Amino acid sequence: MGTLALLAAWLLLQLLSRHGRNMGSHLAAALRRPVLFGLGVSLYASWIIHQLNEDLGLGLLVQAEVNRISTTLVIASITWAVMNVGQTVLLSASMRRWIQIEDQQDESMLINVMSRLYTIVVLVIATAALMVNFGVPSGAIATMLGGAGIGFSFATQQISQNFLSGFMLFFNRPFREGDWINANNLEGTVEKIGWYYTRIRTFDRRPLYIPNSLFATNPIQNPGEMYNRRILANISLRYEDLGAINGITQEVRSLLQQHPDIDQSQSILVNFNEWDASSINMMVYCFTKTTIWKDWLDIQQSIFLDIAAVVQRSGADFAFNCTTLYPAPGSDSNAITQSLNRGDQTGSSQTA
Repeated sequence: MGTLALLAAWLLLQLLSRHGRNMGSHLAAALRRPVLFGLGVSLYASWIIHQLNEDLGLGLLVQAEVNRISTTLVIASITWAVMNVGQTVLLSASMRRWIQIEDQQDESMLINVMSRLYTIVVLVIATAALMVNFGVPSGAIATMLGGAGIGFSFATQQISQNFLSGFMLFFNRPFREGDWINANNLEGTVEKIGWYYTRIRTFDRRPLYIPNSLFATNPIQNPGEMYNRRILANISLRYEDLGAINGITQEVRSLLQQHPDIDQSQSILVNFNEWDASSINMMVYCFTKTTIWKDWLDIQQSIFLDIAAVVQRSGADFAFNCTTLYPAPGSDSNAITQSLNRGDQTGSSQTA
């Protein structure tokens, strides 16, 4: 009877896998191995042991063990089948339509999370069923699983933190695969967000594995989601150009306000803002429309060259670090100059 039942199940699953619709054929393919192999092994192993028991007269105790082994094989077969069915459903097109996530990376991450959670739940239930089959009281099972969970959580606190941080990364989505991120001076492009580690590719093309708990305790910078790139520069002019700096700032500000690559909806600031030790500084502050690094560098270079042209047209020049000595009133400036020249010559000879 068992053999006939297995043959009937095999024929039914074959028909469904070949002639059924998409979901039916996938489910039939997922059930075929666990049903035929698992139940077949359970059926024939129990039958063989039962026949040996009758021939050798081993008694009821052996028969009880045979039944327990048979039940164990059935539980394993059912667990195998349930896991296959669950994975098939989660990976099906119907599930993708049901969750309705446009971004394919987010969709894959959610299906991956659901798949792993489903596997964990099925294995826990199967373990509890096996323990009951071997005669462990249900109250003891609940107590043991609870105590094991508490002990496991303490023993694997770091692992649990990384695991839960992985869930946080998915549900909060501070970044996605393919984003350029910077967290705790660890910078690169995200390649994979895993359960324990997130793998990023640094700018020197090396893989870097970061524990997920780091993202839960440190700020995350995601330049890939910025709206603009900023140009910020302090341009140093000479003190002799103090009379020309007002015209220079106005001309540079007009240049930026008419530039096609500068976002006019953002702040554009060009001001004389600092008295430095050997220069007067002009601040240039604006935002480009592009967020692509290469394009931003080209735009910044073009603007810097335009600013240099404005400075040179105005008769001004850029400052460099220098020290100016002014003789005190009543001192002999020629004697000071000769003394400094002698010092320079001595230093030159010592260097030589």
